[in-house]
Amino acid sequence: MFIRAPLAQGRISRPNGHRRRSISGLPIRGSCGALANRSMTLIPRRALLLPLSLVLAAAALAADTGAVPLPERVLPGLGPILSDASRQSPRMLSRAIDLEIAENNRLAARSNILPSVGLNFRQVEARDDRADQPKTLSASKTYYDASITQPLFHWGERRNLARVGEIQQQIARGNHREAYRGLALEIRHRYLILIAQKRLVARGRDYVAYTAQQVRLAEERLAKKVISEMEFFPVRLAADQAQIGLERAEFDFASSRAAFGRLVGGAVPAPESIPDDIPELPYDAALFDRLLAGFLADDIPDSIEAVNLGLVRDIEDLNLRNQRTRLRPKVSLVAGANQDEQSYTLNTAQKYKLNSLYAGVTVSWTIFDGFAAQAAVRNSLARLRQLEIDRGELAHRLGQQAQTQAKQVYFSARAMAIADRAYVSAQGGLRARQADFARGAVSESDVALAGIQVHDTRIAAFNARTDFLLRVGEFLGTVGGDPVLAALDDVRR
Repeated sequence: MFIRAPLAQGRISRPNGHRRRSISGLPIRGSCGALANRSMTLIPRRALLLPLSLVLAAAALAADTGAVPLPERVLPGLGPILSDASRQSPRMLSRAIDLEIAENNRLAARSNILPSVGLNFRQVEARDDRADQPKTLSASKTYYDASITQPLFHWGERRNLARVGEIQQQIARGNHREAYRGLALEIRHRYLILIAQKRLVARGRDYVAYTAQQVRLAEERLAKKVISEMEFFPVRLAADQAQIGLERAEFDFASSRAAFGRLVGGAVPAPESIPDDIPELPYDAALFDRLLAGFLADDIPDSIEAVNLGLVRDIEDLNLRNQRTRLRPKVSLVAGANQDEQSYTLNTAQKYKLNSLYAGVTVSWTIFDGFAAQAAVRNSLARLRQLEIDRGELAHRLGQQAQTQAKQVYFSARAMAIADRAYVSAQGGLRARQADFARGAVSESDVALAGIQVHDTRIAAFNARTDFLLRVGEFLGTVGGDPVLAALDDVRR
C-alpha cells in the first residue's frame, strides 16, 4: 500500500526532475536566486514557470495535509490551546528570547556597512616649567579628535558579514519553529492521555461499584453459611484493590492536568473541560502515499533541519569569500575635526592652539600575515565539503525516516481498526447482557461486568487512536507539512 523508494548502494533513488516546496516562514534554496542575477533576456522560458510550479506544489501539499486527521481537528478544544501555547508556554517564551538575541546579532552584523563615529577628548590643567620663563606657567589645554568613517570598498566583505547576520536570524527562526512543533507534539500527546485517564477514572468508579456489589452479595452468602471466610476473602481483597486503583487513577488524572497546565502556560484544565471521547478516525492510505512520494521526489528534503543545513552552507560560502579578500587593500572614507597644539617657530616651547577640519580616504592593507589567510581559505573549503556530505546523509536519513514513519502510520491504522472492532463487539455484548437481564436470564452483576469490559475496550481503542494520531503528527513533521506551524505565522501577523 505504501510507496517505497528503491534503494541502491545505500542511497535513495529520486526522479531527475525534482520539485521544491517552501516551508512557511523560511527561504527557498535552489536555482531561483541564480536565475534572478541574470539578465531577463537570458532567462529560459521554463525558468519563468518555476515560481508557478512551486506555488502549485505548495498548494497540493496544503490540500493533502488538510485531509489528514490530527488531534486539533477531531478535538476542537485542542486548537485554541495550541495557539495560546505558542505565545504563553514557558518553553516558547524561552525560545522567543533566542529570536531576540538573533535580531540583536543581525543588527550588530549590519553595523559593518554603516558609518562609525568616534570622538577622543582630553581636558587637562598643565604646569609648564619653561627655560625661557622665570616662573612656572599654568595653562588649561583642550584636545579632541572627532571623526566619521564609512567603508567604501572592502571587496564585499562588509556586505557578506551583514548577510551572515541575516542568515543566522533565519536559522534561529527555523529552530524556533522546530521547537514549537516539538511542543505541539507533546501537547497533543498529553491532551489525548488526559482523555484516556478521564475514561480510566470512570472505569475505576464503575469497577468500585461492581466490587462493592460483589462484597454485599458475598456477605449475604457468608451470613447464610453458603461460603466460608476463605472464599469471602478474595472478594473483599478485590474490592480494596479496586478502591486503591480508583484513588490512584484520580490522583494521576489530577497530576496530569496540573502538568498540562504548566506545559501550555495556562490554568489547570477542569475535568469537565476534557472531552469524554476520541472519535473514530479515517485512514486514507492513498493520501499518505502521495505525501510520501512528494517528499521523496525532492532532491533536498522539505524539513526545517534540511533548510537550516542549507543556510549554514550559505554562511560558510560567505566566510570563504571574505577569507579570499583578507590580503587585499580596503578603502574607507574619513572626515573629522580636531584640536591640538602646534609650534610655528624655532622655539618649540612656544605652542599655539590648532583647529583643523579634514576629509579623505584611508587604505588598510595587510600584505603578509604568515600564510594565515591561505589556511583560512582551505578551512572554509573543507567545511563546505563537509556540509555537502552532511546534506547528502541528511537527505538519505530523512528519506528513510519518512518511509519508516509512513509504515508506522499504516501499522497504527490497522491496530486502531482492530481495537475499534473490539470496542464495537464489547458494546454488542453489553446490549446482549442487558436484554438477557430484562428476561431474567442473567444477574445484574453480569451486566455490570459487561459494562466494565466496554470500559476496557474503549480505553484500548482510545490508546490505539492516540498512537495513530501521534504517528501522523510525526510523519507530517518530517515531510514539512504539519499545519500546527500556522499558529506561529498567526502570532507574527
